[in-house]
Amino acid sequence: MTARAVEPAVPSSTRERILLVASELFATRGYHATTTREIATAVGIRQPSLFHHFPSKEAILQTLLDSDLDVAVPHAEALAKDRGPASVRLYQYLEHDLTHLISSPYNLSGLYTEEVMRDPAFEPWIAKRRRLHRAIERILADGVAAGEFVDLPVEVVREAITGILVRTLTLASGEHHEDRVFCEQIVSLVMRAVLKDPARLPEIRRAAREEGGG
Repeated sequence: MTARAVEPAVPSSTRERILLVASELFATRGYHATTTREIATAVGIRQPSLFHHFPSKEAILQTLLDSDLDVAVPHAEALAKDRGPASVRLYQYLEHDLTHLISSPYNLSGLYTEEVMRDPAFEPWIAKRRRLHRAIERILADGVAAGEFVDLPVEVVREAITGILVRTLTLASGEHHEDRVFCEQIVSLVMRAVLKDPARLPEIRRAAREEGGG
């Protein structure tokens, strides 16, 4: 992954500066290789000041995980419970999640690495991510049952989707922009791969945006 320089930026509080800088360091150096002293130095504060806002490095990463999962999981679970066409629901999930990922002020690409996702300190967040995966798999299973999606194991398809989204993090997360064209390209790629009839994509896109108010 190409390292990005920490931007001087204009966060409104020391706590926000800590999150912004830590997210960049976790992405470029790795979570375990980054120390609280390095974070404090990069922010321009002393280590005790950092601990005033966050009691530990784990707490910083947990807050960053919350910034993503507390948005993604409720939305995906609501779509999984919906009874509308699975193709429309999958499109809505993908567009919502991608827009959220690339418009986040934080560089989230250091969050879902093996070193983090295998660390017992983050088990509650790992469990929350498993909820997200189950919701996606339910939408996929509904689509297979309805004849909308290709008949492949939903776990395999979900893993492929997750891989695309994680790769998107390394390309766009923390760039402080929202690129609808970029999101649409990634969504279209995934939808064409799972749809039995990719020619339906334009109508699915219209339905997804009409229902979602997009």
